[in-house]
Amino acid sequence: MVTMSAGNGALRRAARRAIGIVAIAATATALAACSSSGGGGEDGPTTLRFGLDSDVPNLVTPQNQGSASMILNGVLHRGLVQYDAKGEVAPALAESWDEEGAQTFTFHLREGLTFHDGSELTSEDVKATLEHMKNPDSVAKLFPAAKGIQLVETPDDTTVVVTLASPDAAFLSYMADVSGAILPSEEVGSDGPTYVGAGPYKFVSYEKGSAFVVEKFEDFYVEDEPHVDTIEFEIIPDQAARDNALLSGSVDMTSFVGWNSYEQVESAGNLVLDATEGPFMYLLFNTTPDSPFSDPKVREAVAWAVDRQAVVDAALGGVGAPLSGMPIPESSPFYNEEQANHYEQDVDKAKALLAEAGYPDGFTARMLSSSQYSFHQDTAISVQNDLKAIGIELEMNLPDWPTRLEVGAAGDYDIAVYGTVGVTNDPAFLDQILTPAGAQNAPFGYNDPKVNELLAKGRTESDLEARKKIYDELGAYVLETAPIVGLGWRSQAYGLSDTLAGFTNISGFLTFNSGYTLAQTRFE
Repeated sequence: MVTMSAGNGALRRAARRAIGIVAIAATATALAACSSSGGGGEDGPTTLRFGLDSDVPNLVTPQNQGSASMILNGVLHRGLVQYDAKGEVAPALAESWDEEGAQTFTFHLREGLTFHDGSELTSEDVKATLEHMKNPDSVAKLFPAAKGIQLVETPDDTTVVVTLASPDAAFLSYMADVSGAILPSEEVGSDGPTYVGAGPYKFVSYEKGSAFVVEKFEDFYVEDEPHVDTIEFEIIPDQAARDNALLSGSVDMTSFVGWNSYEQVESAGNLVLDATEGPFMYLLFNTTPDSPFSDPKVREAVAWAVDRQAVVDAALGGVGAPLSGMPIPESSPFYNEEQANHYEQDVDKAKALLAEAGYPDGFTARMLSSSQYSFHQDTAISVQNDLKAIGIELEMNLPDWPTRLEVGAAGDYDIAVYGTVGVTNDPAFLDQILTPAGAQNAPFGYNDPKVNELLAKGRTESDLEARKKIYDELGAYVLETAPIVGLGWRSQAYGLSDTLAGFTNISGFLTFNSGYTLAQTRFE
């Protein structure tokens, strides 16, 4: 193998163009190999056929491009750290690190790291990637954490010192996300797809709307990984078709098993359903003065009025669970059982709160959701019925998803349905639904100084027990003032053949980082 230094950008770019030419030529061969049943012979090559829920026409690793991109990033790339199967931050490109007061992080890279094209991976690539993430124009998914980077130093090729402007106890948990991958320095910020990485698999080919093919990277830093030689990601955006592909055995595993197919998959003698509750549905409000929901008592009335089990049954196929308080996953060390189960349906209490707010006879308001996704529409309808019982009449606006996003960004609603997932199980993610930084994820016009203060305080406190107290104080305040109202945890499941072992659906918000564990996945 020819090893090129990080500074030889022209050579590295030329190598990547060559890889692209070879990839096109290899497409037919790879697809033919993948068309056979998974597993291969006892000593022959193995191929895993994966039903992917969406196409990713231009993979830009630092950006948030949805769950399908996260699975691809999980096999093609690695960052300084990653999540392990238990959801813990674990070493990746950095075999170790030193931390000083949650403000200075010294990462020690593994010796001999290379990218898929054979070029050397050094501290300069790390520096270029991190500095790109902190640039607001990069639209990087991890910008909320990377913006705090004050300085990146590279004393030698295998040492990176990251100094933050202020302590950030959540910094590592953000960097462990698959979008925190380190890219070749000359490719950072490029317009083309970010296929070249240092992950367990390297890119072979992509056919728009059809398939991605990746193959084992022989120089991956974990000696005995990955176990499968080739993965063909067959792009199957239609839910029913994807479920049928799994049930018929034409693919070995899929992402996003449909809720209506859970029972079929579980009852099939040769399949495994690996589910967790991660994404969640919630209500957010227009809190500007012209909206009745500018009054916290009105918002709290909504919180006591809704029947969350009805939302789970009607909109989420009966799978998942009611979200009756703070949206902190049970797998998080910051989970507070009392705050997680704060509300229950109490129509009389809801009516009393409305009367206290000056609306004894209720009022009419505009509800925003979308007809493009049935669970968004059905959630809105379920809430509409509940609020009618306390005198709030909702006028529904159910456009397609792009229009719904435009209307939401303009604040042209009073109450809206939304769904999201935290970047990390750490409560630091709450700034994305409780502050203006959250944009669409957050209530329109909401900017509470106390919330902002507690979020900042929780981020800068490094002691775990002290952080728990801060977030408990925040939770109590949020539950009392109800800027958002949780409705239901959505179940997110992968389906796979029982001949596979080693794959883990990482719990809580980290479910979409589960592509990391494809490196450990094997046929038995």
